Amino acid sequence: MRALQVSYQDNDFDVPESGITRTHDPAEPAQDQAGLERAMNMIGSQIGELSVNIADTSGMIADVSGSLSLQAGELHSLTRDISMIAQSNQTVAEASRGAIGSAKSTQKGLETTTHSVNGILVNAVSDIKSMATNATETTSVLNSVSNQIREIHSFSEAIQGIATQTQILAVNAGIMAAHAGDAGRGFAVIADAVKQLADKTGTVSRDMVARLQGLRAIVDQLQNQNTDNETAATAAFQRSTEIEAELRKFSGFSQSVAGMISEIERISTPVEATTQACSAVLAKVSDLDQQVHSSAEMLTTASTKIDRLVSFSENVIGEVAQSGVETEDTPLIRQCMAKAGEVALMFEQAVDSGLLSMADLFDEDYRPLPGTNPQQHMTRFTRHTDRLMPPIQEAMLDFDPRVTFCAAVDRNGYLPTHNHIFSRPQGTDPVWNTANCRNRRMFNDRTGLAAGRNRKPFLLQTYRRDMGGGTFSLMKDLSAPIMVNGKHWGGLRIGFRISI
Repeated sequence: MRALQVSYQDNDFDVPESGITRTHDPAEPAQDQAGLERAMNMIGSQIGELSVNIADTSGMIADVSGSLSLQAGELHSLTRDISMIAQSNQTVAEASRGAIGSAKSTQKGLETTTHSVNGILVNAVSDIKSMATNATETTSVLNSVSNQIREIHSFSEAIQGIATQTQILAVNAGIMAAHAGDAGRGFAVIADAVKQLADKTGTVSRDMVARLQGLRAIVDQLQNQNTDNETAATAAFQRSTEIEAELRKFSGFSQSVAGMISEIERISTPVEATTQACSAVLAKVSDLDQQVHSSAEMLTTASTKIDRLVSFSENVIGEVAQSGVETEDTPLIRQCMAKAGEVALMFEQAVDSGLLSMADLFDEDYRPLPGTNPQQHMTRFTRHTDRLMPPIQEAMLDFDPRVTFCAAVDRNGYLPTHNHIFSRPQGTDPVWNTANCRNRRMFNDRTGLAAGRNRKPFLLQTYRRDMGGGTFSLMKDLSAPIMVNGKHWGGLRIGFRISI
């Protein structure tokens, strides 16, 4: 907020008890002097009223500027957020397109792989089925061979029996031939030939039986191996059937991928639409952002012009003050300067007596009081001002009915001790605290700092006093410097209403 200020330029300026005076020509007619004083007084009054309006306008512009600055910041943040959303949507859209491409490629790969594996599996199943069939046929053949071997074996055994009987017959024939003598010689030859035939037949028959037994063992082994092969082929065929069922799942996976592609496309469509909508909104918000910033710049320009008007008003009020014309504020100016001197004297006496040191009095270690809102602080001199300041500050409330408060601030705007009415214990409502708990507070706004740092005889400002909750009170702020042992401590502030 821009406060209206006026101060005397001459540090040796003194306000006489009879009021502010100016040197004039003794020969000047008294009537002209009175008229001039009335004119100056009227100008001063009108300029004072103008200054009030300027201060109010300046405060309003500051409020609007602050609000617009916040809106501009929020709008800029909104623009940034929308831009990030648009970028995110664009990223999602690109990811969706990439996912669709990958899914389609995967689907195509699944279909190709499934077709290829299916063809291989069909061929393998066909081979396995053929092998199982061949194994079954081989088993049948081996069974037939085994049966035939058994038949041959039985024939061989029969032949061997016949050979044995033939041998017995040959032996008997030999015996009978021997008994017959010469008459039985021919019969003996036949008996011998029969015996030789029986021997050969027995030998061949035994050899055939032995070979048939070996052949049967081989056939049995082949039958066992073929049975194992048939079992393995049957199991392989069953496994191929299961593989075929698993392969059908690949077709299901392909269908799932197709469904996923459809779902991604359903997502991608609104994302694309959202991206386009965000782009449109972003364009509009960007335009609005530029317009708000342009308005803020125009408001800053208007505030600069108001500041120039404030400077003009300050100069005019300064001229009126230096003219020596007695105004309604003159008694307060005189009293403020006098009481500031009294405060300085009290501080010096406290230092001289050892109640506090100069280091304590000029302490800038503002320690926050926990749990206070607005924030309150303590320093090493706060307890001393609580003891020393009330008599002067409370008496000032009775000096002029317009006076609202009287308090001393240091050069950083710290107000340790306020009037009793504004020094109530804080409650839970920050708005109430702002209006009623103003002691131990930092008033480092423009007006507060100017009052604490001014070194001229006095400073008169017009400002809007913040009472909390968006409530302001138009006031004049009068301050005079407090010098302790030649060192500037701060200022005595008097706030008074514009009119009673």
